[in-house]
Amino acid sequence: MDDEKKKKKGNKIDLNLLPSSMKERYAAMGILPKAQIPKSNLQVDVQRMKQKKVEKEQPIEQKLEGIEIKASEKKQLEKVFQMLKKKDVDYFDAKDVDKMLRFLGVSLTKSEIDLMLWEVDENLDGRVSWTEFLNMYKKCTIDKTGLEPKSLFHMIQFLMYLPPDRKDPKVTVEDTLELLYVRFGRQCLDSEIHAIFGDEEKNKDGEEKAISFSEYMEKINERAIQQRKLRKEEQKQQFQYFKKEKQME
Repeated sequence: MDDEKKKKKGNKIDLNLLPSSMKERYAAMGILPKAQIPKSNLQVDVQRMKQKKVEKEQPIEQKLEGIEIKASEKKQLEKVFQMLKKKDVDYFDAKDVDKMLRFLGVSLTKSEIDLMLWEVDENLDGRVSWTEFLNMYKKCTIDKTGLEPKSLFHMIQFLMYLPPDRKDPKVTVEDTLELLYVRFGRQCLDSEIHAIFGDEEKNKDGEEKAISFSEYMEKINERAIQQRKLRKEEQKQQFQYFKKEKQME
């Protein structure tokens, strides 16, 4: 009986892992408790869906050109690209990624690393150029479906947080503040920090918590699972809504 309760508890969606903007969207569809539901309603969300459909029909090249990356973000991206590539070339390859992963304390097979590069290697030359690198970042930051491959993106994101002179490859809340603020704004800053570091931002000894890349990925994967559950709930709500709407016609 206790095991069954734990199982049910484990399947419960932790809404604190989501940004405020997503909470509002799901609240509008009746997924959140009534006390949390804002003034927006399901009809508004349907209009958003129609707008997204129009956006999806745009060519990906056109979408990427219209995405503006803030100066502080681009600076960190350039830093990471320089960290990955060799001095005399303008690209990085599987060996460079493997070297960086080992520095971060992670060991992957050659096929796993090849897959990471394949996800972003648009011309299939086995290398990642600056343009491919930048396009990958843009695609992942605008992805709302969770379907965009993000293996390399997550490593890049962690390295963007990591100060270049730090020998121990761990990041703190302070390391992430600037980039998170630039990307998500003040409104969603706390929820983003919570998603990465959990409930406690400091260790038991009072020092600021520092997490490794492996710990970071655990949180990222945990959040992805929660978001997948919410997307399923969203699809159910949408299906029920359109079914009722069709019956009323």
